[in-house]
Amino acid sequence: MTQEPDYRNTVTRPAFAELPAPVRAGIESAAGSVVDVAFPSVTTGFTGAYAGLLALGDGRRVFAKAAGPLAPFALEAIPREARILGQLDGRVTAPALVGAAAVGDWQLLVLEAIEGRLPGMPWTAADAEAAHGACLELAALEPTDVAALTDSSLAADVGADPMALACLDELASGARSWPDGIPPLTPDHARELARLGGLAGQALAGERLVHCDLRPDNMLVTPAGRARVVDWNWVTRGPVWCDWVGLLPLMAHHGLDVERMAARSPLLEGVDAEAVDAFLAILVGYLVDACVQPTVPGSRSAVRAHQRHMARTFTALVASRRGWAQV
Repeated sequence: MTQEPDYRNTVTRPAFAELPAPVRAGIESAAGSVVDVAFPSVTTGFTGAYAGLLALGDGRRVFAKAAGPLAPFALEAIPREARILGQLDGRVTAPALVGAAAVGDWQLLVLEAIEGRLPGMPWTAADAEAAHGACLELAALEPTDVAALTDSSLAADVGADPMALACLDELASGARSWPDGIPPLTPDHARELARLGGLAGQALAGERLVHCDLRPDNMLVTPAGRARVVDWNWVTRGPVWCDWVGLLPLMAHHGLDVERMAARSPLLEGVDAEAVDAFLAILVGYLVDACVQPTVPGSRSAVRAHQRHMARTFTALVASRRGWAQV
């Protein structure tokens, strides 16, 4: 059985004091004040880039990120996130952008500090309700605003992902074995999974906001019970229900009645169950393929454990929804 990652502790990051002096000065400039106290770097996420809470000399608190050449993914993601957050301007649960800058070969981002805790440790009904509320807020953004944020498409980038589709075909034909820790489907059901995955390109067409990376460590539940969504660098366009459905497999794994929650959600009202299953199926293909790949430079091995565990939960949910047995 795959071991579930502890999303509160998946990475070790440099401390603020360990950043190069020009980078620290650049963060202070972007924040608009000197740093009075640098709290310990966060231990969530999967890159080795700096990320931490800072208390400023003017009394404010901010959250800062900084990435250099040793964290190439974060180095590319930070300016993309800065652009998106600048356009969102604090809407749809996103943190407000305080400042961003490039310092030499480093990229810096300073954000509103959000007081809150990670949901889903494990998932409870209250956490699920908070996450659902956040998904409703994302869904409320008008398509014209979404189009200004991104020209990418979930249907093209995920629904037509050649590696995911090839993985499903190989699982169906027996050319690929199911990874250790993921109970396999029967051959007939593996072929049905591949058929569903082939429908994802059509099922995921849409023009609404999709965060596309919603997981426990990318949300914070505030003391008032509102879920705030962070890490906005994978934003794309698709159906309103995708972010919510993407949370359901782990909730089901933790014992919540996700079929009841799905039936009650306005996000899924009138949505064809086959479209939902197609989304789950293509993500099984993506996750099964990804979880056995070498770790990319600048990321941590915990990302593969995350993908393996998610492959297990996504496979289990689609099997449950279709009445399939796992062997």
